[in-house]
Amino acid sequence: MSSYNAVKIMVDVQNLNVAFGNKKIIHDVSFSVKKGEIIGMFGISGAGKTTIIRVLTCQIEKKNWTGNVKVSDLTPAKKKNHSKILANIGYVPQLETLNLYFDFKPMVNVDVFASNYGMNKKEAKEIARSLFTILDIPEDTWDKSLKKMSGGEKKRVSMALGLIHRPEILFLDEPTTGVDASKRYDILSYLKKLNRQLNTTMFIITHDLEAALICDKVAILREGKLLEFEVPQKLILSLPSEGLVVRFIIEGLNNDKINIIKKFVSVQKIIRVGNEMLEVLMNNFEESLPKLIQYMMEKGIKINSMSRDVATFRRYFQLRIQEEEEKEKILM
Repeated sequence: MSSYNAVKIMVDVQNLNVAFGNKKIIHDVSFSVKKGEIIGMFGISGAGKTTIIRVLTCQIEKKNWTGNVKVSDLTPAKKKNHSKILANIGYVPQLETLNLYFDFKPMVNVDVFASNYGMNKKEAKEIARSLFTILDIPEDTWDKSLKKMSGGEKKRVSMALGLIHRPEILFLDEPTTGVDASKRYDILSYLKKLNRQLNTTMFIITHDLEAALICDKVAILREGKLLEFEVPQKLILSLPSEGLVVRFIIEGLNNDKINIIKKFVSVQKIIRVGNEMLEVLMNNFEESLPKLIQYMMEKGIKINSMSRDVATFRRYFQLRIQEEEEKEKILM
């Protein structure tokens, strides 16, 4: 990657607020995205992920939002910029039925897409062949109807179509939805492969927290507020003892036992991850762990098994949301 690409800002959002009537949807959100970065946008339904993307893709009128927003150095605040912005972005919807014709062959889908974008069909097919090859779409399926392809193959054709006009920015809505659990990592791997080979900036809008594995930065949103925008590993390292966790299986685990463990001086965070399973984060992990075990035994808490690990982004996300919920309870 050249030094120019390393610092080029593809998306810049400063103090974005979105409201419809008296209902405020997005609250003072700011972030910047460099060329070639993969950004994961995480949050439960209603967090504001889709609303922010709709601003970036010129789908929300300027009267409904305030702030400074630029996409490829152009602001969607001005309608005259919309066609240029849209020509420079790609979109892969959650449902392939929204951008694919299942009765047609992949290459016929390419023809339709090329016509819609005013592209030369021959050039579009050449780009499609290159993308299909990168995405390991078997060549013997290129001239078969899409309905005969597997769910994973359809998803990859949908990704290829989103990239045929060579956009600098690609938005992907729930790219792992509708794919077998065993194939989710394959889809994420293909996205990373496309990102490396094409240097395309990507936004992954998803509930799938495993997608953080391929992201350069993650945005955590809740109720229209941006809680975090950071490298996922940095967020994990910000946890007590740099994210080291002890996982206990405790006989008859209940709230009383959890509250007893919470009172141990070094314990900072607790999350219940199963009927009898807890994950505990604490300060001075190595020194505190033997003391915590001794404390639990003295309090009559029976430990059936114990293991140690490093927190995942999934755990960080759960703890961060939990922290916000606890803050709200205090304020109520």
